Amino acid sequence: MAAFFVYLCELHFIQKNKFIPTITYKKNDTPFKQNFMLKKTYPIIFLFILTLFIASWGSVGHKTINSKCPESFPASMTGFNAWKDSLGTNASNADTRKNADKTESPKHFIDIDIYPEFISTGRIASTYDSIASLHGATYIINNGSLPWATVNMYDTLVVDFKKLKWHKAMLDASDLGHYVGDGHMPLHLTKNYDGGDTGQSGIHSRYESTMVSAYSTALSNYTGDPVHIVSNVNKYVFDYIYYDYQYKDSVLAADTYAKNLTGGTNTAAYTTALWSKTQFTTMLFKNASHALAELIYSAWVEAGNPVFGSKIAPSSLSNALGNTITAYPNPTTGILNLSGDNIFRCELSSLTGSQQGLFYTKQIDLSNLPNGLYILSIYGKEGLMKREKIRILK
Repeated sequence: MAAFFVYLCELHFIQKNKFIPTITYKKNDTPFKQNFMLKKTYPIIFLFILTLFIASWGSVGHKTINSKCPESFPASMTGFNAWKDSLGTNASNADTRKNADKTESPKHFIDIDIYPEFISTGRIASTYDSIASLHGATYIINNGSLPWATVNMYDTLVVDFKKLKWHKAMLDASDLGHYVGDGHMPLHLTKNYDGGDTGQSGIHSRYESTMVSAYSTALSNYTGDPVHIVSNVNKYVFDYIYYDYQYKDSVLAADTYAKNLTGGTNTAAYTTALWSKTQFTTMLFKNASHALAELIYSAWVEAGNPVFGSKIAPSSLSNALGNTITAYPNPTTGILNLSGDNIFRCELSSLTGSQQGLFYTKQIDLSNLPNGLYILSIYGKEGLMKREKIRILK
């Protein structure tokens, strides 16, 4: 959510030069306004000042989303709970990079309603190549590349896990969380990002920054839910973007209500009224944390479930031996047999990642489990050798 203010000021103001943002602060408990007049001769001063303000309020929402994410990790990812504080601490690294990396800003938003096909069908082409072939790369950059940046960061995280680069994986997971958080913020998904089209300029920071900071405790009042493997990351990302987009009208309506009720937008009463009509924001936070957990979990599974913190990657020998292992009968009525050499242990989990059993023999009794589909992971002493789906059918 820290991306809101940067996206507002740096990208849309600098690239589109539509307005001069006015922000209200408090100094010695007295409200005052500061206008940032961006001149071509003062970009460095502006960005320096901007960086100072990001650190003071923009990180609240992103930190909450990232740090709450591990609450949804399955038992098989217990070791990843060590990331909780680090994911929160590094949640706004992506915003910090914007000053040095001018390719970063478009990754934090998508003005999806600027696409004609979205207006007519409610959808756009989901792959980067397909949308670029229709509109061109410049069009994408000008109107935001958030969904594709999210998918690319997911792919990067898979590679990190495969190479056992744990610190880099944590940093990239933090960035992934930032993009996921932006994708769950309605005003990151519309061309009317700051209410300029509806006479509500400033709603961007009033909602994302002022209100989120004022109600940060309430916004973190949620717990995790079971996760599932994401089979199509591109579709998954677009699905939540389409869902979250619908709340942009609710935010704008809440702003109108709060302004009419209190006679302005720069008071605590306004913020309280805005919160009273936008408490769905807690749900958006919760969904963002859960989506991040599902993406991290799926990336880890796609990489072969490497042992957290391990420095030894599964060897080519383990992979070769996995090709000689057979689990039968499948489907099974309860007893599952394994054939093959160098089997050290087996782990059975549900499709949501919940561990159902740990076994150290080649004959496994699954008769106590209900009918259904499960994932069997077979390990040698050097790591994962094979994973396959097992169906219990009694």
